[in-house]
Parts: sequence; C-alpha cells; structure tokens
Amino acid sequence: MRVNPTNSSPIQSADTQASKKTDKAKANAYESKSAEAGAASSGSGSVNAEISSKARDLAKAKQAANEAPDVRENRIAELREQIMNKKYNVSADAIADRMVDDHLRMGGA
Repeated sequence: MRVNPTNSSPIQSADTQASKKTDKAKANAYESKSAEAGAASSGSGSVNAEISSKARDLAKAKQAANEAPDVRENRIAELREQIMNKKYNVSADAIADRMVDDHLRMGGA
C-alpha cells in the first residue's frame, strides 16, 4: 500500500474542521477589534487618505501607456514596403554600437 501525503482527501476529520473554524473565528475577531480600534481613534469613523504627487504622476503615466496603441500600423506598412522594394538597409555599425551600449548598460565588463 502506498501513501501519498500530498493527496488531500475530500473528507476531513472532525478535528481538522474544528481547527479551521477556530482559526477563522480568531481571524474575524482580530479584524473586528482592529476596525473598532481604528474607528475609536478617528472619532467619527471616517478615514482620510492623501495620494502623493508621485503616485498621481505614476497613475497618469500608466493611463497614458494603457491608452497608447500597441502597434504603429503606419510604421509597419512603411517598413514592409521598404523591405519589399529592397530599399531597407541595415547598418552593421549601428547594430554593433547598440549591442555594445546595451551590454555596458546592463553591467557587462
């Protein structure tokens, strides 16, 4: 007979179920005490929060990035036409320079 400890049984013992209920009750009691303490310290029960200017700037940047198109169709069409007409030239020196710059920026020696 082989026992697989990672295989969970759909039927749990009464002790396991009772333990889970106790843990859940303790967690709920802790959360309600924390909420009561927060309400008591604020007086009226309201909470004031301020968003920093950096957070607002990040939110604006994220919104702009989400609204930007993923694909520049006009640029793709232009490049596709250049390739088909054999007018798209790749500079080996530019590629080599970029590879070296990227390597150095990433901390390469």
